[in-house]
Amino acid sequence: MKHATMYSRRTLLGQSIALGLSSLVGNAARAATAAWPSKPIQVIVPATTGSAPEIVARLIADALSARLSNPVYVEGMPGASGIIGTDKALKAPADGHTLLYAMNQVATMNPHLYPRLPYNPARDMAPISLVARGGYALLAHSGLPASDLPSLIALAKREPGKLAYASTGNGSAFHLGMELIKAQCGIDLLHVPYRSGANANTELMAGRVQVRLEPQASALALVRGGRVKALAVTTPTRLSVLPQVPTVRETLPGFELSGWNALWAPAGTPAPVIVRLNAEVQQILKSDAFRSHLLQLGLTPEGSTPAELAALTAQETAQWKALIDKTGIKAD
Repeated sequence: MKHATMYSRRTLLGQSIALGLSSLVGNAARAATAAWPSKPIQVIVPATTGSAPEIVARLIADALSARLSNPVYVEGMPGASGIIGTDKALKAPADGHTLLYAMNQVATMNPHLYPRLPYNPARDMAPISLVARGGYALLAHSGLPASDLPSLIALAKREPGKLAYASTGNGSAFHLGMELIKAQCGIDLLHVPYRSGANANTELMAGRVQVRLEPQASALALVRGGRVKALAVTTPTRLSVLPQVPTVRETLPGFELSGWNALWAPAGTPAPVIVRLNAEVQQILKSDAFRSHLLQLGLTPEGSTPAELAALTAQETAQWKALIDKTGIKAD
């Protein structure tokens, strides 16, 4: 009986301590959130100036500045397939004053392309929200004797390995996207990597390569210029701005290839700060002005919960791992 009483007292004491610690942690979290933001917030974008991610990040930063009554500024850190900027953001103090606005590649493709990646997405990235999604257009030189994906497939099968496609480098999203199309179409195309999208497009317009994937927004300008033509789009439905261009899905049922951007924080950022940021982003995504800006860029506004972003990342990570393992693709 005495042992039972002592055990009961110890149990009660332990529970009291646990409750006390829980209360202290809860109070500390609330205090940290109440004090946040206490200084300007930096949003790091691992993309070049003028790119869609950089433009959208600035729109998000402006809207957050107004909603939080606190300065939010964007710093572009391109290079190494997004690794430089991503690593910089994730190694910042996890206090909610440094955020990462990045493309899906940094979280879903890079882990399988770079054996010495300095960050681990599953360990180091705290999801906040999905923000925007956009498809690609499959472009061809205007003189190529193919007007759509089926005729490209037929041409490639008549001359396997002779048609070339351009990308912005080994392991880039454009490289992996074309390899996915190749695999599902059962065709052989020669991969020619370039240092930038501008170089790749110059070569495409000159006819030195025959096809390439291009984000919808920039593809529109190229097609309207008349130097290239669109064979297909990778979105599930046709684009209202290019209604005559079929989807890849019309040839390959179920096919979809999209690029997306999202907002993350360094792992360890207080959960209440993540919740607050997610709520603010969802409100920003409801703004007609913000949505209009994204649609003009060929992007679809698309929010999420942190858990939904984590699930999407895990799903696509597995998809790209399977493709990279199968093809043996290696980054530059």
